[in-house]
Amino acid sequence: MDLKDLPGRVFLDTCVVNFILDHGDEIHQGVPPPADAGERVVRDIEALYKIFFVGQRAFWQLAISPHTYQEISGTQDPHRRHHLESWFAELWEYWRDIIHEADDLPTFIEAEDARVGLLASGVLDALPDLADRVLLSDAVVYRSELFCTRDWSTILKHRSELKELPLEIVTPAEWWEKIEPLAGLWA
Repeated sequence: MDLKDLPGRVFLDTCVVNFILDHGDEIHQGVPPPADAGERVVRDIEALYKIFFVGQRAFWQLAISPHTYQEISGTQDPHRRHHLESWFAELWEYWRDIIHEADDLPTFIEAEDARVGLLASGVLDALPDLADRVLLSDAVVYRSELFCTRDWSTILKHRSELKELPLEIVTPAEWWEKIEPLAGLWA
């Protein structure tokens, strides 16, 4: 594996944004996962802990979209929605800084044209949820190399049908597997 093979820009699905909020102490401070956590939860917590630890020096670009906020704003519990909106605001400010500095991202008009074209092409029709199709199209528009999700019931279930996309759909644990061989360079 070579450094150029590492994913530099990763789009976070809304469920991953939620997961990071739910497990912030475990992910950011190394607190052990809850005793009742399932195997997938533990693997993803551990993976995100390592990803963020290495990312402090490796500078991954984490992408989200306005549609992430749209999904967050639909959260029924007002207390949780408030915390998600605060977390989104942090991520959005970070992503906006990247957009302003990056020279490989489309203008807003180019992005909208590309999003509409991808949605109309039928490439994403395997996904039953329009919101998932929009987020994946945004990941493509923002030239993300990975789309990180924990959505096993729809997105991950159908990822084999989405091979035409110019990005890879992964879980947090699978994202870490891509980084791990070279993680020692930044640790």
